[in-house]
Amino acid sequence: MDILTAILLGIIQGITEWLPISSSGHLVIAQHFTGAENPVLFDAIVHLGTLFAVLLATRHYIADVARASLAALRGDITENIRKDEKARTGYGALIATIPIVIVGFFLQDYIEKSFASLYIVAITLPITGLIIFSVKERDGVRETPGIRSALLIGIAQTFALLPGISRSGSTIVAGIHLGLKRKSAARFSFLMAILAIAGAGVLQIYKATESPGDADILVLGVGFFSSFLAGYLSIKALLKLIMTDKFHYFAYYCWILGALLILYLAL
Repeated sequence: MDILTAILLGIIQGITEWLPISSSGHLVIAQHFTGAENPVLFDAIVHLGTLFAVLLATRHYIADVARASLAALRGDITENIRKDEKARTGYGALIATIPIVIVGFFLQDYIEKSFASLYIVAITLPITGLIIFSVKERDGVRETPGIRSALLIGIAQTFALLPGISRSGSTIVAGIHLGLKRKSAARFSFLMAILAIAGAGVLQIYKATESPGDADILVLGVGFFSSFLAGYLSIKALLKLIMTDKFHYFAYYCWILGALLILYLAL
């Protein structure tokens, strides 16, 4: 992989990881048209770039949730979680991560095969558009999800294992439908993503050590920093857009891109 391709894939990963337009779907498209194949280690590195981006962009919120979650361990944890909404958010994110771990473990082979199909992306991107459009002019009233809501949001996240289904889109929309305020739904989605990306990153790095190749440090470095910078900017943009009546515009993008892919595959 050359430097320009690494920068391109890093930027695509950084922008699309957080905007509700599916990073996996866009990487499948990019790989199809550029002919580039992501080495396992490179894929892990650009995902870590987006992880560092969200940690920086939401550091104060994450620190508050982490402190409250640890403090809840002292004394009656059930009562402490019930009283403290930030602790409830932290443990809710852990619960929400359980479904994707289970589904990802048992369906790993099928999921990996789906990443080789542009046809799947052409079908799933319009579905992502429908998901996003479903919350047009809709907002919730709650700041934190309950246990049941967290689990349902976690189930929604499992569908994003398919390329073309946006993880941020499906979890934010699920949160809004379950009564969360838009910004709270976005923050909870970010918190879930931190756990999911960190876990997937560790697994990918482990796989890379099992089949080591020629790792170009410069390629890995530019991939990391381009995904980090693009990811940070996209997070800031999403937090602003989620509070406006323009969030559903992403649905139009997904529909147009999906239609173009269907037209391309039909020719």
